[in-house]
Amino acid sequence: MGKITMKDIAERLDISINAVSLALNSKAGVSEETRKQVLDVAEELGYLDKSPKFVKSFANKNICVIIKKYYFEDNTFYSKIMMGIGEESRRKGYDIITCLINETEENIPSCIESKKVCGIIVIGTIEDEYLVKLKNYKIPVVLVDHTSLLESTDSILTDNKLGSFNITKLLIEKGYKDIGFFGDLEYSLSIKERFFGYREAIKKFLKFNNFKEAEVFIEEQSVLYDVEQNIIDKNIEGIKERINRINKIPEAFVCSNDNAAIALITSLKELGYMVPKDIAVVGFDDIVLSSLIEPKLTTVRVEKDFMGRKAVDRLLWRIENKKDPDEKTILSVEVIERDSVGNKNI
Repeated sequence: MGKITMKDIAERLDISINAVSLALNSKAGVSEETRKQVLDVAEELGYLDKSPKFVKSFANKNICVIIKKYYFEDNTFYSKIMMGIGEESRRKGYDIITCLINETEENIPSCIESKKVCGIIVIGTIEDEYLVKLKNYKIPVVLVDHTSLLESTDSILTDNKLGSFNITKLLIEKGYKDIGFFGDLEYSLSIKERFFGYREAIKKFLKFNNFKEAEVFIEEQSVLYDVEQNIIDKNIEGIKERINRINKIPEAFVCSNDNAAIALITSLKELGYMVPKDIAVVGFDDIVLSSLIEPKLTTVRVEKDFMGRKAVDRLLWRIENKKDPDEKTILSVEVIERDSVGNKNI
């Protein structure tokens, strides 16, 4: 096909060339539906690629959201963040282009390569090498639920460490001493931070003779690896097998998130344990299901949709303030007490 013109777009949609021109230039005189149809056909035919003016116009209202496929499968935590991003973007007059990337094939989305977006939001953990590739396109980037220690980038985070510290402290205050952690440390930065908060509380409020004794205590009654895929797949048999490999079954588990806690409670019940009579279980995130299961889950509340909205706000601010220093925004969390924890002091 030769050079694409506005006439080609007009003929495809059976509208006038003038209507195409008005739509492409974001001028009054055509409906929003027609404008979108014109932009879609212009994109399909490659018209925008041949006109830097229209590439810029098209990009000015588009935000690319990048998320790994296995995070996308988590339809509780990350989906709420995406809903917040979508709602805030629409409220501010922007469209979202969602791009799923594979764990092993972190390709750059075509909308970024062709610079048809004005900003990028990345949800979940990504490698620093991939982040560098993204930033090389000189398009503003905001990270959500992740930060880079090597590549300075705006980040929207929750206070994972403090939340886990406080909920572990709650267990200790209620008389629990043998407390393990249940979660896959290799899954995300958030889970590592939550483990660090748990570990800090254990070392601060329980008595140990030395550092090594504390580390052995944690390791003996925790599940720290090879568990997240079982949680995503709801593979209860796999989780039960991991529990049976623990050297010492604890009095309580601090879980990396609510999905892990719910799967753990199901597994413990099938193994003959009662929650919280035999073992207390606490989660993190406060997803909807946490207040619907039996027993209702004690957890840490994260304002997930607010994280998404803050990411959009920060990105739009960054677009207008490209030279200002990058910033980490850490959002507060709250311990929510329900029924999955007893009181051993009584």
